[in-house]
Amino acid sequence: MSVSAPRGFRAAGVATGTGPEGARDLALVVNDGPSRAAGAVFTTAEGPGGPAAPVLWSRQVVSGGRARAVVVDTGATDPAPGPAGFQAVHALAEHTAEALSDSAAEVLVCAAGAPGVRPDGEPLRRAVADAVSEAARSGGLSAADAVRTTDTVAKFAFQRGEGVTAGGMAKGPDAALSTALCVLTTDAELTPGQCGALVETVAAHTLAPLTGPGDTVVLLASGAAETTIDERTVAALLTKVCEDLAAQIAADTATTEDEQAHT
Repeated sequence: MSVSAPRGFRAAGVATGTGPEGARDLALVVNDGPSRAAGAVFTTAEGPGGPAAPVLWSRQVVSGGRARAVVVDTGATDPAPGPAGFQAVHALAEHTAEALSDSAAEVLVCAAGAPGVRPDGEPLRRAVADAVSEAARSGGLSAADAVRTTDTVAKFAFQRGEGVTAGGMAKGPDAALSTALCVLTTDAELTPGQCGALVETVAAHTLAPLTGPGDTVVLLASGAAETTIDERTVAALLTKVCEDLAAQIAADTATTEDEQAHT
């Protein structure tokens, strides 16, 4: 079930129709609450070539401590923080917010794929509407499939504790942008400050350094768990999820490198 394993979350992965036939290239994770606490860590890249426009947008969103949704566009991305890239990201957030009857200020955007700004046309708007319509508790696997770009397999994991669950999906480095993306979810009741501290600590201990222009790790907390859990328990669950995702990324990277060495 991936990111939709915790209570309060729905997810979907859809095809915009602008990529390879039938390939999913837009993922959506929706937090239905009752809480919308969020935290994130981003690339350390600075200067020319980074951070990417989605990072600049999502930094603004997460500074408010709340997020209703994360939308991941793997069809195209602008690797530079130029006006065209930022406008495209803003438009994607607006489309998602409109479909959710919510605010773009609470929509995080991640992107990966071939460099270039995806046209803000009807296929993208239709795909966003489809993703919102299809988002379901069972949609975690399709969402994980939609974020993988050059990864050979989808990467997802979840852990259940005493009355609380943590889930996640990720993709490994991309040949075009070296972009690593990871979306984590939990139904624990957390504050925005706790989300920020937890995601920073867990990412530092389990994932490779975030140096690509679009590298992003997001944590959403719905507060829908039936019991109150201490922060240490949540940290342990999230760490296990990220360790699993990191192992999957490493295995996929090794397989890809081995195949390239024999071609």
